[in-house]
Amino acid sequence: MSKPLIPEIRFKGFTDEWQQAKVREVFTLGNGYTPSKANPAFWTKGSIPWFRMEDIRENGRVLSDSIQHVTPEAVKSSGLFPAGSIIVSTTATIGEHALLIADSLANQQFTVFQTVNRWSWLEAKYLLYRFYGLGDWCRRNVNAGGLAAVNISDLQKYNLDFPSTKEERNSITSLFENIDELIKETEAEISRLENMKTASLQKMFPRPGKTVPDIRFEGFSEPWQFIKFKQVCESFKYGLNAPSKKFNGVHKYLRITDIDDVTHQFNQTDLTSPDTESLSEEFKLQPNDIVFARTGASVGKTYLYDKKDGNVYWAGFLIRAKISNEYDSSFIFQMTNTKMYWDYITISAQRSGQPGVNAEQYAEFSFYVPTLVEQQKIGNYFRNIDAIISSKRQKLEKLQNLKQSCLDKMFINNTAQ
Repeated sequence: MSKPLIPEIRFKGFTDEWQQAKVREVFTLGNGYTPSKANPAFWTKGSIPWFRMEDIRENGRVLSDSIQHVTPEAVKSSGLFPAGSIIVSTTATIGEHALLIADSLANQQFTVFQTVNRWSWLEAKYLLYRFYGLGDWCRRNVNAGGLAAVNISDLQKYNLDFPSTKEERNSITSLFENIDELIKETEAEISRLENMKTASLQKMFPRPGKTVPDIRFEGFSEPWQFIKFKQVCESFKYGLNAPSKKFNGVHKYLRITDIDDVTHQFNQTDLTSPDTESLSEEFKLQPNDIVFARTGASVGKTYLYDKKDGNVYWAGFLIRAKISNEYDSSFIFQMTNTKMYWDYITISAQRSGQPGVNAEQYAEFSFYVPTLVEQQKIGNYFRNIDAIISSKRQKLEKLQNLKQSCLDKMFINNTAQ
């Protein structure tokens, strides 16, 4: 006896069993293509959208216009893909999809799904969200060997499921549209805050060749002092490559690759635990310590340790700087996000072999500092921005997880296809 076509969760008041049809019944499939780049007549002053993967990455999954355009001369006799079509990447990057809301073309990475007339009642917006499941199927069913691609004959046998009533389909679509709008708004908030932080770093620290910043908090007018990094640190210490095991929830072994570039938080669930018997207490990070990556692709990257648990060791390839109480560690840390700092790192790391900056080089980095009170004011300002960004990123992650959970539970599970 076959399992009834009912999703795991659905809106109250809907009880009818869902319907199902194969892709080949609902759609005609077409192939995207790239007009010859050698023919300027196909590309010069083009007005017809021509979509690539970059368009989905930059503009999302509902596409009205493209980054590149072609001319009418570039269109094959089969014509344009009509608005309401869905494109799915079936080669190279597999399983990404988008709804076209303008007559247009797409490149050969995409298979184009056009609803046949007798299925025109099946709304494109509903299909847009149902195609997340089809994309997952594509990623699980890639041809072995050669160029990664999906077998189109197999794809045509894929079963699409849908509610029997328009009301339920519209309810599902509205839910996902609302979640997507919240995700879009949160991403915009994060981008605005990150841009504000970048602009603040440029204005609130002296630019190269300048001795004071462009803007300062009211009440501060004293000149900034030119010093070397070694003057603000009580000590520099290299970490150890300690034997480690799976994270035990207590002791952590901090690597620079565990640290988020924007929020400066580290993902504790991904950390390993050191063999604590092989490490002394001197290798535990203390509040207000700053760690520096000294080699590899992350060279120059820094992290301010502001936790209070006292159970985090710093790994090899890191240098721990213990900041003197005469200086504000938040200010010093934000200084390592400035252009002046990164210009110094770029020059210092330019040597043969693997790039690296050692403790002696970090110690010689020169920069300007104000009085401790002004340092604290600046440090608190950036700490607050970072906290807000971190909060917004956590909100974004929750929304993305909510969307994925709804995608998993509000459509029929097709993992067995």
